[in-house]
Formats: sequence, C-alpha cells, structure tokens
Amino acid sequence: MKRITDTELIRSSNRRDIIQTLRRHGELARVEIGQYTHLSPATITSITSELIQQGLLLEQQSELNAETGRGRPKVKLQLNQQAVFYPAIKLSINEISLILADLSGKIIHQQTKSVLTVSLSQQQLIDVLCQSFTAFLDKYAIERNKLRGLGLAVQGVTEQQGKGILWSPAIKGQQLQLVEQLQQQLQLPVFISNDANCIAVALKNLPQYQKVNSLVAIQLGYGVGMGLWLDDKLYQGEAASNTEFGHTKFSLNGPQCRCGGRGCIEAYVGDYAIYRDASAIYNLPQADMLHPSEKQMLDLNHLAEQPHSPMQQIFTQAGTVLGLGLANVMALFNPQKIVISGPGVRAYPYMEAAMRSTLAENLLPYHQQQDVVEVYNWDEDLTGLGIIAIVQQHTD
Repeated sequence: MKRITDTELIRSSNRRDIIQTLRRHGELARVEIGQYTHLSPATITSITSELIQQGLLLEQQSELNAETGRGRPKVKLQLNQQAVFYPAIKLSINEISLILADLSGKIIHQQTKSVLTVSLSQQQLIDVLCQSFTAFLDKYAIERNKLRGLGLAVQGVTEQQGKGILWSPAIKGQQLQLVEQLQQQLQLPVFISNDANCIAVALKNLPQYQKVNSLVAIQLGYGVGMGLWLDDKLYQGEAASNTEFGHTKFSLNGPQCRCGGRGCIEAYVGDYAIYRDASAIYNLPQADMLHPSEKQMLDLNHLAEQPHSPMQQIFTQAGTVLGLGLANVMALFNPQKIVISGPGVRAYPYMEAAMRSTLAENLLPYHQQQDVVEVYNWDEDLTGLGIIAIVQQHTD
C-alpha cells in the first residue's frame, strides 16, 4: 500500500481549498484565488495547471480595461461544470429521493419516488436503491466514469464509522450495514450521513454562517433532528455520528414517539405528532401517520388561521416544547447561532411566540441573547445540498 506523505496531504488540502473557493465565488483570476485562500502564487499556479489538465477547470480571457484599453487581459478560471457529477440518495419514510449535482455542487436533477421502505428487508432495500440509482443515471445519460462517489442521507441514527444505520424509522430492523454492499454493487465509494447533519453542513457553507464556529442546526419536519458544529467541526459521537435532540425528553409520561419511547420532543413537534393531535379534534383525511404529506400539513396551517381555532393551541404546545428544548441546548453548548430549518418551518409562525417566551423564561441570565435563534426558510433542499457537500469533502 502506498504511504501518503505530509506533502501529499497538504497538496490535497490546498486543491480542495481552490475548488471550494471557485464553488463559492464563481470564476476568479489566480490572484483573486490567492486573496481568498492565502496560498502562494506558485502553489496556485501549480495546482490550477494540474486541474486544467484534468479537465476540471477552464481558462477564460477577460476583457481589457474599458477606460484605458491598456494592460494585459486577466485570465479567469472557472469550474468545468460537466466534468464531474455527484449523485446522492435521500432515504426517508416510504420515500426515496435521487439527486444529481454538477461540479459546482448545484443540484441539476432531482426525482422522488414512493417506496414502502418500512416493509423491505436489508437486501430488498439495497436492491431497490441500486435499481433506482441506475435508472436515474440512465434517464439523464450520465457516464459512470464522471461520478466521484454516492451520498446517502438517511433519517435516523448512523454509525460514526460511516458503515450503516443503527436505527431509522424509515427502515425495517436495526444496524443495517448498507454502505459496503452498496459500494460493491454500484462500484462507487458511498458516504452516509444523518439528514440533520446534512442540513448543518449545508448551512455552514452559506456565507452568513461560514465564520460561525459554534452552530446548532435544528431540523423540523417529519421528525426533529439536530446537527452540531463545535470549534468549527461537525460533532461526531463515539458510536453514533449524530446528536438526538428530538429524542431528548420533555415528559416521562408523554405521547409515544416513533422511537418507541414516550415524551420525546419529537412526539410533540414532529409533523406526525402535530397531525396526530389535530386528528383527535378535526375530521382529517387519512394519512401515513409517520409521514403526513406536505399538503396535509399546510392544511393544518390554514386551520390555525381561523379565529379561536384549537389548532392554534396544538402549535402553541409544539412551540413551548421546542422552546424548552432549545433552552437546554443553550445551557449545554452556549452556541453562537441556532438555526431552525427543514420543511416544518412552514408552521414556525404559529409556534414562534410560545417558543420564544418559553426560551426566555428558561435561560440563565448570561444566555439572554436576542439574535441567537433564527430561521432559515426551506426554499431549497438543504439535505440534498448537504449530502452533496459531504461527498465533495471526501472526493475533491
């Protein structure tokens, strides 16, 4: 086996920095790359020449100074978007989403299909994932030699070693070793991550959060998850790779959570919990109680807008539980930012007042900060963007 030297590791890190800088800022001259990365001109010239030779970068002459017409035109570098593609799969309750991103990390194709995931054995699940993945690539005529790796974003608890799933509401059984079998069948490196961690990675890549060293990403939606950045590093536990904010307790004798326990935060705040409570009051359409549809959840928002609606109380309860949970997070980690996102932010306006008042009542005096908790709207697929970014980190 070839021994990797310190020099090779440094060069590999510099290469990733250059590619990531072009992803974030678009086409740049070499001198501008140096201003962002603080790498030497010689290093930038050497690495960019190699990337051009590999077809990953393209050179483009910029125009002369329009006022003077003098001087040499700058040579701008840009990513060759079609040189490399990054596929990913999102596995959630009875649903599989397939994603394809270009070299810049922009999602260019996405497809969602209904699959009764909770009824499949491990081998059946692997077969469905492989067949769906192959059909997806064939549909868009993507050459296999342009793929760097496959990302797998899952609901539930993933192993810290990145081998598989310890538990997920989306699948049958526990401790599924998916990664190795997928790699063998697809002949691609496979990188697995919890969906809340994916959201945390996507948020950290946004300009407004890049300099935030301690950031908590709270995911609201079909469940409640948390991704945690501490000292500018994504937190990884000893055995499980993600934190379980949604399965911390609000009440020892509360409603049943999909994890099997009672009184978890998720059992009050997750979509399925809110829909369950609403179904006890309203004559609602039948739903997959573990994963109500987006339309069904939006209908609950409309009910909350009616005067003196019981739905308002259900959202107030969810906001109260969320606020107490966030107060505990602040007491433990005192993060610079807590960012709430996920499809469940559709109902945030109905929860916010209760959440903020509960949070304020339960914070220690030196944690009373007005601008710590904020919302990032679910206008784009942060889970997809995050798992793509994770594949890029491993393969650039």
